Amino acid sequence: MEKKKYGWTVNGILGFIFIPMGLIFLPLGLLLWFHKAGRQPEDPKVFLLTFGVAGAVFLLLGLVFLALDLRRRALLRRAYEGGNYVMAKVAGLHEKPYVEINCRMPHVLECHYTDPDTGVSHVWFSRYLYHNVSGLLQAEEVPVYFDRLDSRIGFVDVDAILPKICVHK
Repeated sequence: MEKKKYGWTVNGILGFIFIPMGLIFLPLGLLLWFHKAGRQPEDPKVFLLTFGVAGAVFLLLGLVFLALDLRRRALLRRAYEGGNYVMAKVAGLHEKPYVEINCRMPHVLECHYTDPDTGVSHVWFSRYLYHNVSGLLQAEEVPVYFDRLDSRIGFVDVDAILPKICVHK
């Protein structure tokens, strides 16, 4: 069975940035605090407050952001492995203007599905795609694996309607 790509979102990327910053500033603040304590007449707590608190805040935010994205990925994996899917119509490929990675904006595939039993329309978005794949789509419908307990959680299997893409630079 092919390993699926669940992708990272802004939360995961921020987690990967904030955690190392926290791991640098927090020990630095503690080290400077212990090093300066009792040696000079000025208050060494300024080092703890400046570096230590900033490091703790960065570390805590990074861990929260990373935990949120890991939870999202686990829910998508559970939906995919559950095997319940519908064929959703591809509504479009949209650029995410508020996200920029390596000077490029990722794209997401928007998919629509209307449940014939309830009449409820569902809209799901794919993981970030770092290339414009609008000309490469091989089908008008894409399988969306969803969680039976929570239909808001849906894994759009874009790999099922895209060819293998090799980018050469």
